[in-house]
Amino acid sequence: MSKLRTVITADIVNSASARIEVLAEKLEQTVLRSQPLARVFFYRGDSFQIYLPDPQAAYRLALQLRITAILIEKDRLDAHTDVRLSIGIGAVEHPVTQLATAQGEAFLLSGRGFDELANTERRLSIHCSHIPIQIGFQTISLFTDYLFQSLTFKQAEVLAHLLNQLTQLETAKQLNKSQSTINKHVQSMGWKQLHELMHLYEKSIQWINDHE
Repeated sequence: MSKLRTVITADIVNSASARIEVLAEKLEQTVLRSQPLARVFFYRGDSFQIYLPDPQAAYRLALQLRITAILIEKDRLDAHTDVRLSIGIGAVEHPVTQLATAQGEAFLLSGRGFDELANTERRLSIHCSHIPIQIGFQTISLFTDYLFQSLTFKQAEVLAHLLNQLTQLETAKQLNKSQSTINKHVQSMGWKQLHELMHLYEKSIQWINDHE
């Protein structure tokens, strides 16, 4: 039996070695807080894989993981800690008991995409077997990397709350900032564009589901 699922293969990049264990714990918390049914497996210290039963949630989760990595370096302004992720969307052989031995199209696509990222400066890739949708996923990935290139720590703080579906007013209260300050960050970081990318990703997943 196989179903459409998502696998994320990832690693931590540009982090101080002393912080990797702390960041790994925070990344796992980020996953399980938003997706309690997900499974996370860390290996080689800075690499990990996520099995996600809900493909709709994968892109937002990828953004949350990258923000988690950025925010851990608050006292190192020269640091550019990030997470490199490859999202694979496809069938998975059930049941998935251990990620290390699990099989299926989603695992294959995720691993292949991750290998391709290793030879580039890119941080995100999304892969499926439907060619028209895959072209759209490539565009989403490239534009996401473009927006994250210039993301500041303060913008990342704001984005973390927005990705948790807080309003700008609620975010301002959480960060003890004025709403106008939050709005400036929202405009400068390209939140409107990121929000649209999330919508396009979700519509693409729906298309795949409808044609499976």
